Amino acid sequence: MSLLHRNPERIAWTTLIIAFVIFISLAVAVPLSIRWYIFYATMPLSAHLSPIKGTPLMWERAEEKALGVTSRREIGEQVRVRSEDASSATVTIGQGEQSETVLATVHLYNNGELALRQIREPRFGLSPEPVRVVVEVLEGRARISVAQPAARPLEFVVQTPHCQAELAAGSYSVQVSEDETEVAVRYGEAQVTAAGKLVTVGLGERTVISWGQAPASPMPAARNLIVNGNFTEPLAPSWQTDIYQQAPDVAAGAAEIVIIGSRRAVFFSRRGEEGIHTETGISQIIDQDVQDYDFLSLHLDVRLMYQSLSGGGYLSSEFPLMVRLDYTDIYGKERFWVHGFYYQDPEQNWPILDGEKIPSFVWYPYESGNLIQSLQATQPAHINSIRIYASGHNYESMVAEVGLTAR
Repeated sequence: MSLLHRNPERIAWTTLIIAFVIFISLAVAVPLSIRWYIFYATMPLSAHLSPIKGTPLMWERAEEKALGVTSRREIGEQVRVRSEDASSATVTIGQGEQSETVLATVHLYNNGELALRQIREPRFGLSPEPVRVVVEVLEGRARISVAQPAARPLEFVVQTPHCQAELAAGSYSVQVSEDETEVAVRYGEAQVTAAGKLVTVGLGERTVISWGQAPASPMPAARNLIVNGNFTEPLAPSWQTDIYQQAPDVAAGAAEIVIIGSRRAVFFSRRGEEGIHTETGISQIIDQDVQDYDFLSLHLDVRLMYQSLSGGGYLSSEFPLMVRLDYTDIYGKERFWVHGFYYQDPEQNWPILDGEKIPSFVWYPYESGNLIQSLQATQPAHINSIRIYASGHNYESMVAEVGLTAR
């Protein structure tokens, strides 16, 4: 006689208990699985690669052959970017093609290499998790700007062969060579970890990490001679606004602080009669002796949106954005250094002097290099003032994160 016929009650109870256990397990597991999915499911963020100079190279995840990038294009995780020789590029991590909301930008200078390891945000609004971005700087120098999104926190991690750094909202420089990594903080705070030790690097500080070593104690990065260069405060009293127009009845330009995405910038604009020269600018008295410094570099972020006068005008003196440093040289003579930016090619036979062409509608990070060396024949001894201005007929341009670094 079979077991079923001998003890049918036992079999029934066993089956009932097993079914009940399965029911309870599913009743617990299904809601927990749904909860886990809602809390931890992610989706990729939008990221775009924009060539700034030359033709940077990129590698897709599954491709071995490098692709030259000549125009803005969307990229994803595991993409590797390299800027050969004189090329440079910007990677923008945001939330849409047309959105001004930018979570972070990474500018890769010449002979640098960068990989996007992770760019993800939670799929559902109920998730408590942050937006997570992980980039790896493999070689060269990168300028990184991290925003503070309003909706949820941003966890931004930079990896290098020597360390890992978690960056708060701010502006940073990461320099990677064969032997070491240098992390410098312009604004914000960086938590740098290597060899099991964590070091906090604050505003105006830097740390150096060598192979297999813990991060060095924070040291002064350099001295910034510009006050309120990130425009977190009103323009006055650190900056003075100046506007030039040929006659009182001519429409004047305007200079005002605006917030674009998560960045504070000064917006220069003028829309009025054509064929009339105007200037709209801001200036700051610096009044600093620089004879004891052997390095002096100007950096600023520029964005050009409109210029009615092509190039730099007939005399190469009317660019939609210009920067001028007034200084006294070591011989006691008053001098100035000027640099302009444009995107529209000049008319035939119009010269371009002290200016450079940059892409429009893109934040372009400009660095002057060491002015002590480039102006060696008339070496600065005292920096008197700086002026940032738009010049021409009609224009729209912006400037952000202005700094004059001395060390």
